[in-house]
Amino acid sequence: MTTNSATTTTTSLINADITLLIAEQTDLPTLLALASTNKHLNGLINAYEHSIIKSKITTAIPNPLLQPPLGSVLSSHSSSTRQILPPWSFQVAAELERRHTRTETMFNISTVPPTPLISAMFRVPSFAALSRQQFTQLVDLFKRACCLADHICDLALLVKIPAMARELSAVDPYVVQKAIHRTRQGFIKGLEPLDLALLTHLAALGGMAYAEEMGELMSSDPEGLERMVAFKETILREGSAALWGFLHPKEGEVIEGNGPPSLPPRARGSGLGRYIAGKVEGVLRDLHAYEMGLKERDHEEAEGEGEGEWADKEGMREGGWEDDDDDDPFVVLHGLHQTVMSAFPKPVEEPKDDEGDAVIENESEQWEGEGVEYEEVDIEGEDVSSEEEGEIEEEEEVFPVEPREQLILEVVRSAVPCSV
Repeated sequence: MTTNSATTTTTSLINADITLLIAEQTDLPTLLALASTNKHLNGLINAYEHSIIKSKITTAIPNPLLQPPLGSVLSSHSSSTRQILPPWSFQVAAELERRHTRTETMFNISTVPPTPLISAMFRVPSFAALSRQQFTQLVDLFKRACCLADHICDLALLVKIPAMARELSAVDPYVVQKAIHRTRQGFIKGLEPLDLALLTHLAALGGMAYAEEMGELMSSDPEGLERMVAFKETILREGSAALWGFLHPKEGEVIEGNGPPSLPPRARGSGLGRYIAGKVEGVLRDLHAYEMGLKERDHEEAEGEGEGEWADKEGMREGGWEDDDDDDPFVVLHGLHQTVMSAFPKPVEEPKDDEGDAVIENESEQWEGEGVEYEEVDIEGEDVSSEEEGEIEEEEEVFPVEPREQLILEVVRSAVPCSV
């Protein structure tokens, strides 16, 4: 009797281990369907929810720097706000799968007509000139950029979750927002040049697609250009949800009315689209504050309770949104897009002489000039030098490729597989 009981217990343990291994390898819908088959499996899977989800996420996102901060992420299915999801939960796995599916849809090169982002990529001459294989590699790089943007968005949890644990609900929201912004900036400044280049171009592609979606509204809106700039900033703050809400409005309830002026016509019935539009308008207000040279605002105005007071902004750094006073929570910070741009390594300038001309260190490389004889030879070996005829054929002017774009193209042409 004892032997049979021990055998049954051992068999149950083995079956449980096998079930958990299967659970870690299956997608979330299959896993939830498995849990619903009987009470025992449901209890087992729920009991090991954290370890199952942690294993799934670690496998799907091997780079620890891109894994959910503190095991949690911000939801993007709600039309009103973005909720903090329970750490290492089924909800976190569902949100990550939702983001993956959306990114695959937005960058699907087989869609006819092309998706807004793919269409924007084709409008970049150097991207459009790539072979299909190279273009596919480029698309994979931009999918990675979407993952980076999502992670930058989720970094807000490194501030919000500890604040919630300490019940710091009374903390001024400006203080929290500033801490979130600086956390995101710190992460961005530690990224590799390729990732910085990808984020810059992801925002640029989003801006191009946004302008296309807005159509004539873009040119008729006096603040159309500023709203496009604000949308590019919002992409880095809200991740792929910003792109999906504006460019693929297929989710959310139907809402009457036109919504904010930054909302593309096709997205006016989308709850997520309206949420993102509200964020764009918030960034636009920050831009206006910077352009007006303003620094502080009264709490009443922040809450919509009165006109409020603004003080003249001093010490504003040129080209950014940031003040030197780190202790003042009411400064307008550097935008994340500006941080991405400025963090990219500056190109090394060629040495120049007193007159501003480039200094040639090796004169043997100077093939044209006084005392240097040269001739041009075609592929058949015939002398085609035009010097003897007194004129040199004018070459077509070639404009240099922007350094970030050049770096992306070098990676694509080297055919180095990229991974999230």
